[in-house]
Amino acid sequence: ADLPLSKISPPIQMLLMGSATLPVEPVKKTVFLEDLPPEEAAKMVEPSGLINLGNTCYLNSVVQCLRVVPHLRDGLRRYIPNRNGNNANNQQAQLHALLLTSLLSTMETLDKSPEAVSPNNLVMATKMVFPQMAQTGPQGQPMQQDAEEFYSSVMNVCSNELRGNDVLKAAFTGHTGSSEAPKAEELNGATNVIDAVFGMKMEEVLTCDELSVPEADKDAMETEGTNENALVEPPVVTYDLHRKLVCNIQGGSDTNSQVNITHIAEGIQLSLTGKLEKYSDVLGRNAQWTRSQKIARLPPYLVVQFGRFYWKATPDSQDHAGVKCKVMKPVAFHS
Repeated sequence: ADLPLSKISPPIQMLLMGSATLPVEPVKKTVFLEDLPPEEAAKMVEPSGLINLGNTCYLNSVVQCLRVVPHLRDGLRRYIPNRNGNNANNQQAQLHALLLTSLLSTMETLDKSPEAVSPNNLVMATKMVFPQMAQTGPQGQPMQQDAEEFYSSVMNVCSNELRGNDVLKAAFTGHTGSSEAPKAEELNGATNVIDAVFGMKMEEVLTCDELSVPEADKDAMETEGTNENALVEPPVVTYDLHRKLVCNIQGGSDTNSQVNITHIAEGIQLSLTGKLEKYSDVLGRNAQWTRSQKIARLPPYLVVQFGRFYWKATPDSQDHAGVKCKVMKPVAFHS
């Protein structure tokens, strides 16, 4: 029961708990993640994933890699399908348009969703454009596909469709807010978005092993003069456009390998050199040549493929001549 104050003789001592000042309303209202709309919540959490629809990891991984390239996305937004040509070309153009619009739609849906996204439309478009990726197993289940094959196929479609000054301008200015067209040095002579963004100029030099001059003898030739009777095969120098580098991974389960790759730089360096058999004009027959490559021009985005598969011969087997093996080993890529 309450005690009336009149029955308490003064002086009355009272103890107050808490602050004597009134609480002040915060300047910025606290907003919880679950109260945000999905497109805003997607910006606050880890990037959304893609649901595996049955061995579609090859597609999911490539989409997640391409998703972070603003040049490609801006080029896709400006893309207008080409409707000219005969019926066959129109049908192919429609399939290509379906693939590219599905690719862009999947990327934009990922941006707006904090949850995993199902790439149904993109998977269906992929199987229509690339029928080999619609293969099924004995029980009707989708077969596993190679991510690099899918990536290269998509890049070929994009390079054929994302052409023209308008698309190139959008690809290089859409995400920057600039209205100026890309400079010539930015495009490096490229006529499509893919070569402008991913294309690198490679220099390849072929030297004949049987007629090349050893480094130790070059100084002697300069001081003493060149022997007119000596046969010399001039090196063959060519330039080509590549859209990726290959990191050769040797060692691991390959017991015959003499090279053990532990870093991405070692694997790339290994892929830039090699031996091949080629016709020699001087010798008049096939000879052994050394191939060496180097990058003459870097692209804005450098793509590296990890070559984890190799062919292993099985001479003791009666069923097959060899099998495709996968190298299961870690390869570092940090500096």
